[in-house]
Amino acid sequence: MRISRVLLIATLVAASPLAAQEAPASDWPIAEGSRVRIRSTVLGNWGTFSGARSATGTVVSATTDTLTFRADGDSTPTAILPVRRILRLEIARGTHDNQGYGALLGSLAGFVAGATIAGLVHRSCGESACPDGYYRDVSATTGGLLGALAGAAIGGWVGSRPVDTWVQVKLPAR
Repeated sequence: MRISRVLLIATLVAASPLAAQEAPASDWPIAEGSRVRIRSTVLGNWGTFSGARSATGTVVSATTDTLTFRADGDSTPTAILPVRRILRLEIARGTHDNQGYGALLGSLAGFVAGATIAGLVHRSCGESACPDGYYRDVSATTGGLLGALAGAAIGGWVGSRPVDTWVQVKLPAR
């Protein structure tokens, strides 16, 4: 009973920050120079994003009915998007890393790989030394644990790169 309460509290505490990140922010009009990610129905020439439906870049200006946007990698070309044609708009609010998530996935993959390899590796020995005819160097459990440690280290290292934290922006009435 006590363990179930602790698990329930841990689940609620972990879910609170996740729910906070999903709530749309009412940041309209968006400040000039803000980093945004846009999904739009407009199929225009966005420089390197020619014909793109979604792109990441910087806001040049925003009014009640249009958003002027410069895609990443472009110095001068901009796109003027009508607000009614924007399907989704997200703004960058700092950065975060995925180190814990990467370590978790790496440890799971490493456990499976380590246990599989340890289970398949065998060395023949004489009939007198081994009743089943094979000698296993490492048990599958030990191989799995060693693989999990290596996978967690590699996954944590891969996930340590900082990435943008995106928050959806509530668009003005269309």
